[in-house]
Amino acid sequence: MLDELGMFLRFATGLRRFLSTPLSSADCRRIVEESLRGRERNFLVLLRKGVFEYPKSPYLALMKWAGIEYGDIERMVAVDGVEGTLEHLFDAGIHVGLEEAKGRRPIKRPGLTLDVTDGDFDNPLSTRDFEVQTGGSTGPRRRAGVDFDLLAYDAACKFVFHQAHGLEARPFATWHAIPPGSAGLKNALASVKCGYPMERWFSPMPVSWKPSTFKSAVFTTYAVHVPRLWGYRIPAPEHVPVDEAGRIAGWLAEKVRLGTPALLSVPANQAARVCIAAKDSSVNISGTVFRVGGEPFTSAKLELLEERGARSMSSWSMAESGTLGGGCAAREILDEVHLYSGKIAVFQRPRLLSDGESQVDALYLTTLLTSSPKIMLNLDTGDYGVLGKRRCGCPLERLGLDVHLHTIRNYEKLTTAGMHFMGSEFVTLVEEVLPAKHGGQPTDYQFAEEEQGPVTRVSVVVSPRVGAIDEKVLVRTILDFLGAHSRGDRAMAQNWQQGNVLRVVRAEPYVTAAGKIPPLRIVRS
Repeated sequence: MLDELGMFLRFATGLRRFLSTPLSSADCRRIVEESLRGRERNFLVLLRKGVFEYPKSPYLALMKWAGIEYGDIERMVAVDGVEGTLEHLFDAGIHVGLEEAKGRRPIKRPGLTLDVTDGDFDNPLSTRDFEVQTGGSTGPRRRAGVDFDLLAYDAACKFVFHQAHGLEARPFATWHAIPPGSAGLKNALASVKCGYPMERWFSPMPVSWKPSTFKSAVFTTYAVHVPRLWGYRIPAPEHVPVDEAGRIAGWLAEKVRLGTPALLSVPANQAARVCIAAKDSSVNISGTVFRVGGEPFTSAKLELLEERGARSMSSWSMAESGTLGGGCAAREILDEVHLYSGKIAVFQRPRLLSDGESQVDALYLTTLLTSSPKIMLNLDTGDYGVLGKRRCGCPLERLGLDVHLHTIRNYEKLTTAGMHFMGSEFVTLVEEVLPAKHGGQPTDYQFAEEEQGPVTRVSVVVSPRVGAIDEKVLVRTILDFLGAHSRGDRAMAQNWQQGNVLRVVRAEPYVTAAGKIPPLRIVRS
């Protein structure tokens, strides 16, 4: 209780300080450029203070196991730079996987076993001004602190991103969840910080004063209403379930009618739903720009947006570390982003997937700023993509952001309707929960995520051998299990239920060429 009270007091005092020091266009560019110039220095400070001088750090135990001292890293950085150093550390065994970072599996190396919790990866240098529920690229159900200094940095990145696309004067709205979700409140605060306040905040979940969500309701209500006393307007969240996308389409159409097409920040699947609703109701949303993220943005979704006269730009972010990349204004690939290399370092290594056949170039992420809530050092998030440099000539490149990433996918979790569930949860469902309650064997069930036109859906494939089943009860079993661990889980499961994301397919599960039946099959276009 004292910790919660202390956090609220930090939030209350920090919020006014955060909002009362706005960032100009020049400030935003300066912040991004300075972080790029100082990335080697920032990396060394973070490792020295957050790892080598922090006895509880799991990375310190790994460093000692590998026989690496801080002086060794200083020399590596001087010779090979940040990414080169990270690759040397990776080869020495300094890296963590997704399940390890979530505290679900010990870190094991020859002669070393570390039992860890997700809290062990908290950054001791970061101030936990308020707390959100993760749901970004490293999966759900973890609490993540938010440092106002990091939020100011992210605000600067978002402003230069919007400016590169000529969108900083657009009416701006978001269709993202309220706390404990992170994206909605972060968007609201960042937009005020940079002088383009958000006009509407649509949320798939309502503000609830139930005991399980009371703290989040307090933070949300304070963040919305108290700043108005100081002269800053943050819109109150409006509950719009996923299956009521027509309400969003109606607002966008009204902005078009007024001659001011809007910018909407939204998960990619929900952007597709808005366009379908606009088509079904014959409303004009042409000129609207969708800032999409949270799940793969595919050619089918892009085609649907373009049919409605809308356009898109991608972003890449994680609840644990904020925004990581903004869409290229001269993109060659539909989801191409510039990495915000002042706050994140990324390299790739090949990884064999669980089916024993497929291989991807996995992305390994490292945080560089002392304000990052988690210290990530060669973290395998489960993401992969195409990483490299090219001369695009867009304003983001002129700022020094020359690293591009596109075709961003994930092999470890389902990322549908802006919600994220770990693949390991579906293994438990397939191998234990569903056979025990509905009959059959583990090999009789399989989950598949795939594009159905512009909308991504998840199928639970059930072998005909199982016999008669009540499909509604089966879906309820799945959603109850997925939503059982935390309020963040419950919110995501409810979002899937509202959007009719999950369907039952009676067929034989997919079998790989090697004869395996993977519990989770992710089909990407």
